Amino acid sequence: MLVLALDASTGVATAAVARAEEVGEREILTEVWASRGASEALLPAAHTALGLAGTNLGDVERILVGVGPGTFTGIRIAAAAARSLSLATGVALARNSTLAALAAPALASVEPGTDVLAVLDAKRHQVFAQHFEEGGTRGDILCAVPGDLPEEPCPGALLVVGDGAVRYREQVSPLGHVPSDASPLHRVTAAGHVLCADLSPVPPEAVRPLYVREPDAEARRDLNPWSRP
Repeated sequence: MLVLALDASTGVATAAVARAEEVGEREILTEVWASRGASEALLPAAHTALGLAGTNLGDVERILVGVGPGTFTGIRIAAAAARSLSLATGVALARNSTLAALAAPALASVEPGTDVLAVLDAKRHQVFAQHFEEGGTRGDILCAVPGDLPEEPCPGALLVVGDGAVRYREQVSPLGHVPSDASPLHRVTAAGHVLCADLSPVPPEAVRPLYVREPDAEARRDLNPWSRP
């Protein structure tokens, strides 16, 4: 099955093309990143990724999209783009957590028994975080001040990855090892989604942003004089 994966949950829009089955091996054919805004970069990145893979949208059998947590606007753009492509082509949709996509390459690179804490910068001096182990998650997604993240016991070492781990290195380093700032393990990638996602098809209405915290616009509504009754 040919899969087109999309993500715009962080400041980088990314698209990947892969061959995968719902259960079994998954091969990344190509991946493209774009640092421009998701609204102008995501679909061109998808088009480029398909071209580099020597295929086109007509060959795609599943569209996989990251639904967050992450940037409010980027998540909505990615979800809308995936639903639009599905509507235009009839291709089934699948969805995945941004934190799972962040953790997947790290889990694939560590020694057995090592867990991963995926940490994304949530702005407002907070992070989105979730603990992963081989075979699944350990606990729910957290939205917290970096210094308040709990120390969870795990049988082996803990690797802490993500742009939140880079930004708040001093606060999260006591929890586990944080790779160097330049490490690719800190990036959310469309390929990461392919590695770990459940590719079972879901209806379009199920592809909606995963909000762990109310959007910034809602949190600041009381500061806008035009929003007051």
